[in-house]
Amino acid sequence: MIFTAQTGLTEKSEKLRYAKTSALLFTIVFMAYYYYGLRAVIVAAVSVLSSVLTDYICCAAMRKKFDWTDESPLMSGLLLALLMPASVPYTIMAFAAAFMTAVCKHAFGGNSNLIFCPVCTAYIFTLLCFPSYIVRYPVPQPFGSVPLTNTVSEGLTHSYTYYLDDGTGSAFSLLDIVWGKLAGPMGSSAILIILICAIALYFFRDIPTAAFFSGLAANVLISVIFPVGETGWYAVLNSLTAGSFLFVFVFMACDPRYVPKREFSQIVYGAVFAAGAFLLRRLTTIENGAVFMLPIACVFRDEFDRLTDALERLLKFLRKWTKIISKFAAKYTARFLRWLFKELKIGCAALIRLISKLLDRLSDFIVKKMKEHDARAKEKKEKAAEAEKSESADNSETEEIKPDGDAPEDAQTEEEPAEKEAEQNE
Repeated sequence: MIFTAQTGLTEKSEKLRYAKTSALLFTIVFMAYYYYGLRAVIVAAVSVLSSVLTDYICCAAMRKKFDWTDESPLMSGLLLALLMPASVPYTIMAFAAAFMTAVCKHAFGGNSNLIFCPVCTAYIFTLLCFPSYIVRYPVPQPFGSVPLTNTVSEGLTHSYTYYLDDGTGSAFSLLDIVWGKLAGPMGSSAILIILICAIALYFFRDIPTAAFFSGLAANVLISVIFPVGETGWYAVLNSLTAGSFLFVFVFMACDPRYVPKREFSQIVYGAVFAAGAFLLRRLTTIENGAVFMLPIACVFRDEFDRLTDALERLLKFLRKWTKIISKFAAKYTARFLRWLFKELKIGCAALIRLISKLLDRLSDFIVKKMKEHDARAKEKKEKAAEAEKSESADNSETEEIKPDGDAPEDAQTEEEPAEKEAEQNE
């Protein structure tokens, strides 16, 4: 099932998705207004107006009819504005939105032909051109107000991500992280609002499920294994907030225009995006690593689908040969078992005969040894009896010797042993 492809997106469903995403982004703009005042709304309006106007001019230059029902310029303008600090000059904001629409969108053929994410590409170009205005942020305050002048130079500080990577991020409380009271881009810090928007987009089925959950799971796993600043829940929240990860991931990385078509490819895509964003932020001086990682992931979008196709062909090949091997095994297993049983039967009979012969020989050997032992024992007994008789005879001869005057008795005693010896010989 994970090798299936997502359903095709129609133009009507795409426009509806743009409208719903834009409506959700307005809630983040309201949160930015709460922390930075009217300037946040003006920056968002400048970005949207510049994006829509540039889109209209490009359509007129290419002799295309401008579609007023297309909400993509509105959505892209809001996304780009929310990635910027509230103190960004209006002129730079207008330039970035115009560059995003003209160069990053229409130069590649419009919404249906995008290679890179226009918002991220325009942000990177603007950051390279005006770094001092993009990486310095005003401090958010409830019901705060940033001066409405074009350029704001006072009261600016580094971002929350900068202090977190520098080792001083533990000074921020849990409520500050949840409610987005953190110095940084206007919209990327409101983690609670972004999570609510992500849940809404998920139930609207406007973000790919496989890519969304694989990216979140990979990001949480990385934050647990390699925590930055804190551990536990703080590490998870920091990983979602720092580097604009959750904002970029929900509203841009999970955009169906940049996500692979196959579900397994989407799983790989989400995991690679989370890992790459973390590595870019930790191994380089880039604060918004997720913004830089998305164009890289978009380049390999089709490669992820090709990887899935290759794996699917491999599985089909293995399935085919598994069936062939199973049929072969089913055909010849019974024959082999019969042959094996026959050979085992013959072998067991031969083994039994061999054992019986060995037992017979062993019994004959034991009987032979027992007979030899009995013969030796009998011979020893006979020798012992003869020795006793000879000894008793000697004793009797010594006792029957008499004096010289008794000659007849001596002759008689000499005749008795001779008779006994003849009897013994007989």
